[in-house]
Amino acid sequence: MGNWAQIGVKMKQYLDLLQQIKDEGNQKGDRTGTGTISIFGAQMRFDLSKGFPLVTTKKVFLKGIIHELLWIISGDPNIKYLQDNGVNIWNEWADEHGDLGPVYGNRWRKWGKPESVIQKKPKLRKGVKPTYLGVGNGKGKEGHWLAKTWEGMMARCYDKNSSMYKNYGGKGVSVSDEWLEFIVFAETVKNIPGYDLKVKNKKAFEVQLDKDIMGNGFLYSPETCMWVKASDNILPTHEYTVVKNGVEYKFTKSVKFCEEHKIEPKNFSDLWTGNKNAKSRGGFSFVSKRCLHPKIDQLADAIHKIKNNPNDRRIVVTAWDPSYIEDMALPPCHMFFQFYVNDGKLSCQMYQRSADMFLGVPFNIASYALLTMMVAQVCNLTPGAFIHTIGDAHIYNNHIEQITEQLTREPKKLPTMKINPEVTDIDKFKYSDFELVGYEHHPAIKGKVSV
Repeated sequence: MGNWAQIGVKMKQYLDLLQQIKDEGNQKGDRTGTGTISIFGAQMRFDLSKGFPLVTTKKVFLKGIIHELLWIISGDPNIKYLQDNGVNIWNEWADEHGDLGPVYGNRWRKWGKPESVIQKKPKLRKGVKPTYLGVGNGKGKEGHWLAKTWEGMMARCYDKNSSMYKNYGGKGVSVSDEWLEFIVFAETVKNIPGYDLKVKNKKAFEVQLDKDIMGNGFLYSPETCMWVKASDNILPTHEYTVVKNGVEYKFTKSVKFCEEHKIEPKNFSDLWTGNKNAKSRGGFSFVSKRCLHPKIDQLADAIHKIKNNPNDRRIVVTAWDPSYIEDMALPPCHMFFQFYVNDGKLSCQMYQRSADMFLGVPFNIASYALLTMMVAQVCNLTPGAFIHTIGDAHIYNNHIEQITEQLTREPKKLPTMKINPEVTDIDKFKYSDFELVGYEHHPAIKGKVSV
């Protein structure tokens, strides 16, 4: 090998880390069944003034890096944009509709309860045959007083012909494996909160199962449900303000408000849903509504802080949302990042819990370096450094041969990334705004992705 201190100096850390893992790593099993050589705890630092940190010891798919970053910034959890632009790196994890659940950009830009998640596939116990909608077993439900409750729950989640499916199964709401069997449902549903209320009100629609108060809203299960009155079976989303005779009233549940003020609830919601003819209902006039659970745009908030309070030590964006890990196609590997401003320069440090050193990390380095450059431009700063901190840094066993080949290659001079200087809004960048100049590289080395 040549003198790495002189040639491709800023990618030397990457190559050194590959060598360290190869020489000193621990042989470990993993989720994919492939097996890895792994170390725990590593860090690389790239000075962005010295060139764009794109690996040169093999050709890297820059088109994929740029389009993926633009897609993440958009906040879209569906891979259609990527596929439309010839980038298929997420195909293996998406569902049949192209959805990944609340991953990366969705958490960056719309933190809070997601609009949808990937629906869990129904899985009856071994030896139990489905008898209802092809996914559940309704044995024992005929004549049972809880039959309609179970059928309604199942239909909302799995019957595409149901009028309710769009807002339930279509958004990823599912039923836990044990409740796919009516006999198990009827027995265990007695133990959840509010059952005594249900016993006193056996009509199917007077007391209902609620999955939002105790759960995250996407799963019917013994652990996430409770019995509630139908009028309470809606988690408040807004606080409304109305006025009557000069007195203001605030409420979150219109049904209860109507009951308290003896108002006919029919059409009362016209006040705040845009009916121009509904100037007054029951003597009340609309004043305002406030979202109780607003989505948090972490990236926009970070940019605002960089511009207005650059010394803030809380300029952090996280993709790791414990409430919805199980609803993501793949929990985020690059979990969170923090910006740092000093002397007119913007630096970024990212923490990655799990790093595929051969296929993933070259992407991750370039992606976050580019993100740092974009945010710096938006904030009228100069790019500083990208610091890459890794938890489990590993080489898959089926990449050892490729890594060995890569380590025999002499790194080349780093290229330069040019960005259209006219763009000053993080949401306005497009693929044509980026130009990589002087990228000299060795031939590509193929490797299989472990899913």
